[in-house]
Amino acid sequence: MTGSSNHDEFYPVGGLNTASYDLRADLDRKIFEDPIPFYTNIASQVVGPGGGKVLELGCGTGRIAAAIAKLGISVEGLDLSEAMLAQARANYPELTWHHANMCDFDLGRSFGLIIIPFRGLQEVTDAHDQRRALERAFAHLKPGGVIAFDLIDPDLRYCLPEGDAEVVELPIFPMPDGIGKAGSRLRITAMERTNDPLTQRFDEHWRFEEIGVDGEVIRREDAWHHLRWIHRSEMRLMLELCGFVSISEFSDFKGNPPRYATNQVWMAKRPD
Repeated sequence: MTGSSNHDEFYPVGGLNTASYDLRADLDRKIFEDPIPFYTNIASQVVGPGGGKVLELGCGTGRIAAAIAKLGISVEGLDLSEAMLAQARANYPELTWHHANMCDFDLGRSFGLIIIPFRGLQEVTDAHDQRRALERAFAHLKPGGVIAFDLIDPDLRYCLPEGDAEVVELPIFPMPDGIGKAGSRLRITAMERTNDPLTQRFDEHWRFEEIGVDGEVIRREDAWHHLRWIHRSEMRLMLELCGFVSISEFSDFKGNPPRYATNQVWMAKRPD
């Protein structure tokens, strides 16, 4: 969910970005803390096999939902991006996938656990819409149901109006299966970043290039990833205003206390 919170523009159908998402996510899990065990453990504790349903908002290609399903837990996924859902349906056709906006959806049933992994709530770039997403989650939880999600805790040194002009090139990736010419590789570069402290929105410029065996650029795509940072006090207030109780916040997926400029990991309940 990017841009206006109502249109997906970062993951185009047929784009190198969409095709390489799982490769980048695997790299992210190796460099930083892996969130998948956290979400599978929460699903086991809150719902468990045969104990109810889990809904993943911003499910992307379905990797976390699939990991939960392997535990014998009923899980469904929802995402705004048709391109990402196409991959989820292709990879995990046995699961249920919904094309919808997390800020405005009605599935007509309730869940014991709702998760928003991989900073998905921050891809909603309007504060009002972020609250609407939490309200829709609340409406889809059973009494006593739990919401769990993670965010980046903003380091304010990197949120200044001048942005960040640093260019960072990721390790070279193999081309995703079925994409590009034989022997070509994928180069991904994080370009400049711009910030708007007034709206707490930042825009990241990403470049995706197919590199041939001779080093030439065969294909180049530029994309802009729009996100909104959320302060801890703001997030807690949003949850309280939406009616959540038993609100817990951590700095990582191991349950450590809140710490500045790390992660925000949140859990809260709908009242019994």
